[in-house]
Amino acid sequence: MLAGHLQADSRGNISVVVDPENINLPEYKESNSDVHFDELEADGFSWRSWPKGINTAGPMTRANKEGVIKLANVHAIRLKQNSGFIIYISMVHYVVDGPAHADIVQRWCLNYQWMANQTTGNPEPLAPFSTDRNLLKQSLSEVRTLVHKKTEKTFTKFSLLAEILARISPELRGYIISKVVERQKAETHIFHISRASLELLQKSVSAHIPDNSTPTINELVLSLATKTMAQAQKMVKKSRSCAWISLFKGIINKKRILPVAVIFEARKQMGLTDKLYAGNVLIPKIVCSDLDQLESMTTEESLAELVAEFGQATCELTPSYIASHINMVDPLPTSFARPLARFIGHKSAMSFVYDVMPDMYKADFGHGRPAWVSPIKPFRANAVLLLTHKDATDGLDVFMSVYPEVMQEVFKNKFWTDIAKLIY
Repeated sequence: MLAGHLQADSRGNISVVVDPENINLPEYKESNSDVHFDELEADGFSWRSWPKGINTAGPMTRANKEGVIKLANVHAIRLKQNSGFIIYISMVHYVVDGPAHADIVQRWCLNYQWMANQTTGNPEPLAPFSTDRNLLKQSLSEVRTLVHKKTEKTFTKFSLLAEILARISPELRGYIISKVVERQKAETHIFHISRASLELLQKSVSAHIPDNSTPTINELVLSLATKTMAQAQKMVKKSRSCAWISLFKGIINKKRILPVAVIFEARKQMGLTDKLYAGNVLIPKIVCSDLDQLESMTTEESLAELVAEFGQATCELTPSYIASHINMVDPLPTSFARPLARFIGHKSAMSFVYDVMPDMYKADFGHGRPAWVSPIKPFRANAVLLLTHKDATDGLDVFMSVYPEVMQEVFKNKFWTDIAKLIY
């Protein structure tokens, strides 16, 4: 699965091809660092204190110096005086999603522990991973539901840019997208929201929901992050434009919308949680929110309105909806590039991963839980990931990546900073 080459045909179909005569092994690199573990710990494991060159792959899939796309990259770094160890692991989204990535790493940990302990005899057999995409089709509901209109339009509407991006080689596409991300020069930070803060906000927001239902933590945090980023974007635009221009735009565009791509992990809905499917089971929905509502002052009441919108998107993610979405994109090989083309040209459009990323603190190579786990930077702009906190019982972490000028406004947003505390 991770030893193949990405190949694209003239229609845009992408396959992972394993050629016995030309195996594309994952990249594995080892190095030593002059940075001591104590230095990292004293600086709260901030990115600025990390050894240089940790990540041997970028945030977007692209070819290495030899012109080859590796499906997995590993960099093992021994810290000064053998004080600690850093391991960087990257697997491309063409092959796996977050849960599959975590399952593979944890399997690696189990195998390593067995070898390190020099256990005699053979280990107990472990269930194999499945990479058969037919498993997805076999798991589809026979019932069908209408696909969300904005999502359908995004994936089915013709786009010349999308056709070009889909039909060029994965190497060239990776180069172009990586350059776009580099030019964004996004600023990235990680915030922590404590369990106490989340529960208090949940309670106050639910009081403004008609049936007093309790919003999920995911809906709550994504709603808060969306409003915070939209307000920050507004302040940046306001400082760049004259008042009369803003008024003119307001008259012309009676209703302004902001596309927000919410990406769901759908193993549970498809009955795949116990199948060890090591593939990609991500279903995106394009939620087009009223920009005036997003830019309005953050209150418990305004949050409740947005929570209801995200909640509706979540409720619609049924087995029948997922089946309809897959049936929609299956006959359209280039459809995967259409959201990409739309969002590349939209400086304000946002993307969120709805589910909290898998708990990588479970990746124990035999020496206990990692001291710190973090995504890399740089990352694409206007993106938010929800991360498992080091203490999984105390809330969660929010990985936010936006344009630098927007981030400065985020730090001025009192509602956000009262709840989300900067880690680094």
